Amino acid sequence: MDIAIDWNVPEGRGDWRISDSDIALDNPLRTAVMVSLFTDRLAPVEPTSADLAVGVGGLAPGEDRRGWWGDAFSDGGVLIGSRLWLLRRVIKSGESAILMEVQAICNEALAWLVTDQVVASVAVTASWLSKTAVGMVIVLTMPDSTRQSFDFSWAWKGLS
Repeated sequence: MDIAIDWNVPEGRGDWRISDSDIALDNPLRTAVMVSLFTDRLAPVEPTSADLAVGVGGLAPGEDRRGWWGDAFSDGGVLIGSRLWLLRRVIKSGESAILMEVQAICNEALAWLVTDQVVASVAVTASWLSKTAVGMVIVLTMPDSTRQSFDFSWAWKGLS
């Protein structure tokens, strides 16, 4: 078991859940996926070609590249989190380009699960929930071929 995280949609952040004056526990894979997706990964200095394709330009000089402070201590330069936060400036044009970028960003953030042999594979499906909100379903295939699925459409519920 791992620490349970409750997502605060209006504030866009997670909080540890308290139950009976103690930290509540949850599915460790769910916690790992939430941390991987909803922690802001350090933005690259230059945008990728995929970023440019969906309208995510480079950061302005001096703009905060965010990132998790613990990345400074990582071995091999492995970064925690995702670049989903960079999509806040994207304007929807067409139906698929942004969804494909969301899937690519999620796969990038969750790749460590496969590299570390926690899971055999990760499958990400992104879909439009509204004109401005994208939902994500993550399916993890375990080494024994069983699957666990996590639906993160709730992360944008109530946002306009």
